[in-house]
Amino acid sequence: MGCDLEEKILLLQKSVIEYIEKRKLDKLEKLEKESTKAIKNAAPEMLASVEAEAQEKRHALEAAFQPAVWLGDAAERAKQLNVVTHGIKYLHSDAKGSSWFSPGSEDNTRYVSTASIPQPELDIVGNAAALDVGKLLQLTVENLSVMDVIREKQAVLFDGIAESEAQAHEWIEKFGAVISATNPSTHKLAKQVYWPIDEGYHLLCPLYATSLTHAIYEKIQSSRFSETSKERRKARKKNQYAEGDDHNYVNVAVQTFGGTKPQNISQLNSSRGGKSYLFSCAPPQWETQNQPPYRVRSVFNGPLYPILSGPIYGLRKFLEANFDARSTYPIRQECARRIIHIIDLVIGYTQELKQFSPGWSAHPDCRLLRHQRLWLDQRRYLSDEKFAHEFDQKTWQAKVAEDFSRFLNKQLEKGKKLAMSDVEFVQWKVLSEQEFRLITDDIKETPMWNRGNS
Repeated sequence: MGCDLEEKILLLQKSVIEYIEKRKLDKLEKLEKESTKAIKNAAPEMLASVEAEAQEKRHALEAAFQPAVWLGDAAERAKQLNVVTHGIKYLHSDAKGSSWFSPGSEDNTRYVSTASIPQPELDIVGNAAALDVGKLLQLTVENLSVMDVIREKQAVLFDGIAESEAQAHEWIEKFGAVISATNPSTHKLAKQVYWPIDEGYHLLCPLYATSLTHAIYEKIQSSRFSETSKERRKARKKNQYAEGDDHNYVNVAVQTFGGTKPQNISQLNSSRGGKSYLFSCAPPQWETQNQPPYRVRSVFNGPLYPILSGPIYGLRKFLEANFDARSTYPIRQECARRIIHIIDLVIGYTQELKQFSPGWSAHPDCRLLRHQRLWLDQRRYLSDEKFAHEFDQKTWQAKVAEDFSRFLNKQLEKGKKLAMSDVEFVQWKVLSEQEFRLITDDIKETPMWNRGNS
């Protein structure tokens, strides 16, 4: 046994003594409050008797929490508990079968399981009145727990506390019994699967992976509520730099166990307040396979309509809300920002069409107006001489801008409060045509645009 391990065990022994002392102080504080109240309410002739009884209880409590006495009692009560990684009462609170201790095999790395956790936190199940013993076994110093020492049968943990070496070994044996289920059994309220084999059936009893659940719970809690995570989210809101990643878990549900008494399920369940997180296992939603804009004369009344309807509705509500307001610089700026956003969505859609092979607009099912074909299938320029000639005329840019402006005005007038005039039509046309021209210039600067290299 190396020096480092000896030092850790000594620190762990100190933690054990401090744990017992803290429990004693908590009990004494409670007893003091009860005694003070009893003395205050006692009749004069009963005062001496009440004070004597309080003093007697205090002495008894002091004696019971002497480390050797308390550990001896805890070792006896340990048989009411089991250290487990998989619990049965999560399946049903009245299930009487066995829970199980199985950290798993390190060789099984194909699936996320308890074995995926380097040091799974062990859970305690059994009589809730003996969970103080469970907390003792979970005391940890530098990744070494009391349970680890007991599993290794290191009786040195109790040197200087136990009255003899034999007593120290006796405590080790009694505490160690909590990790082995005697006569393991299932129960009618537990999940049971009868698996056919040649001679009959195997009875499989899936148990709840409480240690894995706790690791997931702590990971999510840390991502949501740790000070580091809060600082990162605060920096993100202010568009400032922050070290590390900001993790966000979506579509998470909360499952509770044990109701108002989560300690009746297990120790870890009690520490979580009965809560556990569930990730969504729903199948992916069906998404229609993307295809070119066939069977429509204009993309604005076709595939672009659902993309633009929301932002246009927002723009219409903004204009209606400021209908009677004086035209100020902030209002004009906000209006321009919303228009540019809508145009950006249009441009984004045109970029998505690049996933299709050049020349898709020549398909018999394509009914788009000629100028929209020139706009949306620009890479057809590389292989179609007539198309290239029309494209270079650049008359399509103005026509597409007119389509956009006409479509936008029509949508804005749906609220019946706004009446769009030629002034707005020209304004939308100038803005959009300018953006379409930039796209074309950007594309023609790329090497692939050189038709000689096609």
